[in-house]
Amino acid sequence: MKSLANIRSQIKEMSRLTLSMLKNTYDGFIKHDLDMLSGVLKDEDRLNEMERSLTLSLVEISKEKLAAEDKKNIILLTNIVADLEQIGDYIKDMIERIEIKIEEKLLFSDEALEEYKHLYDVVETELADVDKSLRMGDRNYAQRVLCDGQHADVLVEKYRQAHAKRLMAGICDPRTGNMFLNLLDFTAQISRHTKSIVRNILALK
Repeated sequence: MKSLANIRSQIKEMSRLTLSMLKNTYDGFIKHDLDMLSGVLKDEDRLNEMERSLTLSLVEISKEKLAAEDKKNIILLTNIVADLEQIGDYIKDMIERIEIKIEEKLLFSDEALEEYKHLYDVVETELADVDKSLRMGDRNYAQRVLCDGQHADVLVEKYRQAHAKRLMAGICDPRTGNMFLNLLDFTAQISRHTKSIVRNILALK
């Protein structure tokens, strides 16, 4: 049976993999690289397997006689594992839309592309700080995510309104617009799960 120390180490690996998946998905989007996106889907399968294995291990450990603090930590670690896996699910959703965008040669307007780049940068920074916090055991990185003034939900609402104006002005193609809105929403969901991970990190003992 895995120890809690071993599980924490594997969660760090899971975090690194999730961050790498997000970065490679964005690179595949920018470069229109289907092979890169295909590689991320393979990583997503690995992420799912890690989630299953770690969750089973945490459940097994929870059956032992443990101090109250250890029991609380097990619940918090289980939550972190689940959130990382769910981020992987949203990355997969993003890839499905990006693949269609590439195959059908759908292009974002310059304004939409800049807006999405900004949102992505904010969310990647959040996930990178979570990864640093887990790897280095430094809560300051986790705390920084909650203190960041550029909240993804606020940006998404702002960019949705800007998109609606472009659509009414005939600047955006409706099919491309749906892709843009999907990417905004999926990326915002990644931010929500990232903040959930942060709250669990800060509660760990």
